[in-house]
Amino acid sequence: MNYDIKILGEDEDNGLLEFDRLNLLTTSTKDIATKALMFRLRGFSDINPDKNLKKALAMRLESISGSGQDGTSLTINCTHFSETIKGLQFEMFKPREEVLQLTPMALVISSFQTAINDDSEDADLDKPLLKSLMSFKKNFISDNEIFYMANRGTIAEVRLTKDDFQKIGLLEDRIPEPKKVIVNGQLDEMKVSKGKLGLQTEQGFVNVFANDKSIIENIVGFMGKEVTISGLAHYKPNGQLSFVEIQEYNEPGARDRFFSKKPTAMTAHQQLLFQAKQSKKSSSLSALKSISGLLNDEINDKEFEEMLEDIHR
Repeated sequence: MNYDIKILGEDEDNGLLEFDRLNLLTTSTKDIATKALMFRLRGFSDINPDKNLKKALAMRLESISGSGQDGTSLTINCTHFSETIKGLQFEMFKPREEVLQLTPMALVISSFQTAINDDSEDADLDKPLLKSLMSFKKNFISDNEIFYMANRGTIAEVRLTKDDFQKIGLLEDRIPEPKKVIVNGQLDEMKVSKGKLGLQTEQGFVNVFANDKSIIENIVGFMGKEVTISGLAHYKPNGQLSFVEIQEYNEPGARDRFFSKKPTAMTAHQQLLFQAKQSKKSSSLSALKSISGLLNDEINDKEFEEMLEDIHR
């Protein structure tokens, strides 16, 4: 399938690309596609793909054209993942059907759309992928330039200006830093069959992940059983847990049920928004304060009105 990257706004955008700029554009675009795919397949973007996945991530420059009036256009050719990764085995992880319908360039467009969307605080993106999106800003040679990415009508195009990267940067900064946690629960085989490995805790399902293949291979001995995991908790922009990176695991001790809660890094503001969106049963200040456990002096009427606007977006 063919995709277009179009650059407009400067005299240099005239159908010609200097080698260094072309290298920067292709390298930064490929890095986004790679991290986006690993995030979809493994739940964490900062993982080096194996040789088979590298082949599936092939992005071929078909042509460069344009003029001083029309700008510079690059035509990129990609193959659907359904033709390149469907038969591959990823330990216990299987590509989800929606991933198979995409291509490397479609992942790039989708990642930018998610990051600059009005509801980006709920975006399902991690910090390394956001850093990769931010690095694309280096392709701009002025504040006047506009980048368009599209595949000729099949999916919505994305329009990028330098200003958009302010929002992406804020989104990256909003993600809490990983922190050490201990979590206890039952290793859920049903979730594995759906392409996820995780714990069923008293507060719901917790995604878990390991860079070390030997951990994944050995922890399956606890399938359907209770296990205690220690590792790094990684979070989403809204402060909710994304996954726990396994560093160690063991049979649970007598007191390990204390750790059967999902780790969270949400601020009081985020907790209020999250719980209010979940319940959608109250519009009063006192009720919203009570469900979030906020103290009376932690929120004023003006902040409450702003939160209500966020809730109903």
